[in-house]
Amino acid sequence: GVASVFTQTAIGLEIIDESDTRILIKDLMDQAEMKPVKSIERLKVLIKNLLSDILDGAESGRKNIAENLVEKDREIDRIDWLISRQVNIYQKDYSLARKLGTKLTEISGCSTASRTLERIGDHGLILAKNIDVLNEEPGTAEVLKEVVSIGREVMEQVSISVSTWLDKDMHAANKCIEDSARLAERTRILSRMASDLNQNVGVAVSMIGGSLRRIAEYSMDLSELAINSAMG
Repeated sequence: GVASVFTQTAIGLEIIDESDTRILIKDLMDQAEMKPVKSIERLKVLIKNLLSDILDGAESGRKNIAENLVEKDREIDRIDWLISRQVNIYQKDYSLARKLGTKLTEISGCSTASRTLERIGDHGLILAKNIDVLNEEPGTAEVLKEVVSIGREVMEQVSISVSTWLDKDMHAANKCIEDSARLAERTRILSRMASDLNQNVGVAVSMIGGSLRRIAEYSMDLSELAINSAMG
């Protein structure tokens, strides 16, 4: 209703209870609620759900995958906005960070992590649009199977990379960088497959390969952030 439209546009407001006669809206900018790290955890779940939806659609041959992601994409953008607002407030008033026992470097780390996750979401939409092209064409079963196989592993590394940063786990971060680099390399197989397909499908497969590679590289960036955080 009107309230949900309002909270979608008014960044930082969340409906927590609604009945016929009253609506309870919480201001997430309230100092007690303002924890960017919590928002990053939420963003991690949203990104994983987005990628999972896309790959499930690729596996089942569902049509118009991209069309059904508008709401999920809007929510990812909204949380990213929320984090940048929260980070801004902390940077202007350092005493807030001290009250919550958080370093300013961790706060700016939230900003970098959020921006990286939002870009992963953007690449998710590129994946969805191009998988839609493949699902419309005959003879793409083999390439779709490879897309899903690489995609699931890439999705797992995204999740692991955020955890390495949240946990400041340097050992897991180093492993994630190695695994993600291997996956980025593995996307080259899609370029080779693209050259054997008709132009329309070939272009879509190349775009998918490019986005999967970028997502794997973003996982490496998040793991680098984890290593810097652990060393700091």
